[in-house]
Amino acid sequence: MLDQILSILVDGVLLGLIYAITGLGLSLVLGVMGIVNVAHSAFVMLGSFLAFELFRRFGVDPVVAFVVALPVFFLLGTVVYRVLVTRLETAAQTQGLVAMFGLMVLIENLGTIVWTTDTRVITASYTNASLAVGGLVLPYVRLIAGGLALGLIGLFWGLLRFTLTGRAIRAMGQNPEAARIVGVDIRRLSAIMFGLGIACAGAAGVALAMVFPFSPNTQVVWLAWAFLVVVLGGLGSVENTLFAGVAVGLIQSVCTAVMPFDYVYLVLYVLLAVILMVRREGLSSAVRRTI
Repeated sequence: MLDQILSILVDGVLLGLIYAITGLGLSLVLGVMGIVNVAHSAFVMLGSFLAFELFRRFGVDPVVAFVVALPVFFLLGTVVYRVLVTRLETAAQTQGLVAMFGLMVLIENLGTIVWTTDTRVITASYTNASLAVGGLVLPYVRLIAGGLALGLIGLFWGLLRFTLTGRAIRAMGQNPEAARIVGVDIRRLSAIMFGLGIACAGAAGVALAMVFPFSPNTQVVWLAWAFLVVVLGGLGSVENTLFAGVAVGLIQSVCTAVMPFDYVYLVLYVLLAVILMVRREGLSSAVRRTI
């Protein structure tokens, strides 16, 4: 019984690390820039298919694809910022939300055209292997995906805390006008921040593809998961996003162990609704940022 409980807890933590990076980019972009990027999950989906195509066509291991996704999606994010987001800076937030929703629908439909709605899986050499530690049996794929996620979270935390660019981003998040007065290039930093958010989404897609089946349509599920992590952990905080992701993973793991799987999603969606009702401010808390 003890081994079973430990297995559930460890599995929940590993899942939570993946969920944390799924919501991290959304949390940072929303917390620092005030942009509700509902297209975030579409880039998560593209990250999954990037890993799939690299593995299918060139035999590239998903671990390598995880690293490759970071610069690829960073560049993609900066392009989206320059082409789309800069045109919405002076528009009402509702217009920006509609524009990002349109981008999400566009990416999903393009993904359906290219890859159809068939569900895909990535089966690497370690996918079905496990590590036995005493009475615990830990799947290698979840250990690897969780380790990659933890490494990325640490990288983002260090970037924001100990680099000049990170400090400037935090200053911009606290007070953009004051940051501009002291010489911070807000436009350049905004492009970098949005690029980092999309890079995190792409890498999260690779990690999710290592563990779960995926298709262009599953991006809607990951959007709900990402918002759940953001609402639970708050905006713009790497540490809180990590704790929120782990909490969601533990809740899912425990619920899966004690109830039919069909009810697990219901529990998490109800949790999202309850948190929104309790906090009341919901996504409007983007105007009160603590970086």
